Amino acid sequence: MFSVSNHLCDHQAGNERLRYGHIRARNEAETDPFHGAPRPVVVWAVTRACNLRCVHCYASATPGPALGELTHAEGIALLDDLRAFDVPAVLFSGGEPLARPDCPDLIAHAQSIGLTCTLSTNGLLIDDPMADRLAALGLKYVGISVDGVPARHDKLRGMRGAFTQTVAAIDRCRARGIKVGVRFTVHALNQADLDSIFDLCLEHNVQRLCVYHLAYAGRGGKMQKVDLTAGQTRAIVDRIFARTRRCHEEGTPLEVLTVDNHTDAAYLLLQLEQSDPARAAVVRERLEGTGGNRSGCNIAAIDPIGNVHYDQFSWHYDCGNIRERPFSATWSSVTDPRLAILRDRKQFLPERCQSCRFLSVCNGNLRTRAEAATGYWLGNDPSCYLTDAEIAPLSGSAV
Repeated sequence: MFSVSNHLCDHQAGNERLRYGHIRARNEAETDPFHGAPRPVVVWAVTRACNLRCVHCYASATPGPALGELTHAEGIALLDDLRAFDVPAVLFSGGEPLARPDCPDLIAHAQSIGLTCTLSTNGLLIDDPMADRLAALGLKYVGISVDGVPARHDKLRGMRGAFTQTVAAIDRCRARGIKVGVRFTVHALNQADLDSIFDLCLEHNVQRLCVYHLAYAGRGGKMQKVDLTAGQTRAIVDRIFARTRRCHEEGTPLEVLTVDNHTDAAYLLLQLEQSDPARAAVVRERLEGTGGNRSGCNIAAIDPIGNVHYDQFSWHYDCGNIRERPFSATWSSVTDPRLAILRDRKQFLPERCQSCRFLSVCNGNLRTRAEAATGYWLGNDPSCYLTDAEIAPLSGSAV
């Protein structure tokens, strides 16, 4: 995630430990039973079942659960392992997580043992009783997906009336003091709706907007032909920057993030280098501290049947399974070759990345998208929209 509002407007919001994971100091690592392994934010897809059929679903969700989904007891054991491993947060996802009947009970257990929890949902199952229950559990944050204006949202989600129900869920959560983040995945079919999404956030007292770039995973892998071109992406990101500035100038401190394309961070630096070089230096130091894409390091995913993945878009590749080996063991004593490379990937990235002066703030971008586009997981991510001239080292500097 790249915080536009933080780096553009000095807006401090959210939880950096939640957003990026915890990078342990040396003195912590020396006493750590897991030998200083990175602690990831874990996206746990508790079920593949979903009541919608979204065109870009990275999980290729189905009407019913997958065969062999983790049992309730296995889910409890997983959460206990994550707590012992000291992960920063668990994101309950799916499918539609609330389609799993015991999802609130799993959240309750996670909360009771001190895990930070968030919920990623389409909102359709958040009626008043469910909203009351989530609030009673102490859930602090719910991410709710919106794909555009009403007709477009309903078409992309495959259900008439979905937009109205989703917005009602937003209002129910906000009425109970639950922070809401709207999630908008942008592509050529809905790019015209970006301002409408900002408007929705402001009108419904939403505190966070996450604009996702399209990840070529699951059903989203079939949408490459409607992904934004480099020029269209630059135009969208310019609009995000401009609208974020306007919100903050007008006294509405909406937290705005972009997700799944760390080129956005480099693009902001390019603009600041021209308009405010001193600020560019400060922002670059911040960005280098988070390190760009953290798949396989400070972000991990577990699918409904217990397979471990290096991010939520890499369900096509298993790093292990929690039924055979606890998550903490898979993540801390790395035996999987992809995980090993991702922990220190720079020398394995394509030449264009290795020679890029923004490598330290991007880290090679999204590997799943590169693999889907090129057939090679260490190939070029086609969503990098900077030119060769823009990424070339500046005269007298090193990468």
